[in-house]
Amino acid sequence: MKKSKKVQFNVLKQDITVELQPKRRGIYWHYMNVPFNYGPFKTDDQAINDAKLYSQYGTTSKTLLAPTRRRR
Repeated sequence: MKKSKKVQFNVLKQDITVELQPKRRGIYWHYMNVPFNYGPFKTDDQAINDAKLYSQYGTTSKTLLAPTRRRR
């Protein structure tokens, strides 16, 4: 089995560090001091992009992130 990786990126002018853990079903990510894992993802890039999105908006829900329609 592959080893876990630590990845650091910048979101909203803050450095964020997450750990990527390959498991049987795919790749999971979690913040360094938080016991919750998010995933599975097929690639490291998908997991990192999800972590960036979650770090910036607090959710990865496409419904909540979609632009709202304006009423006329």
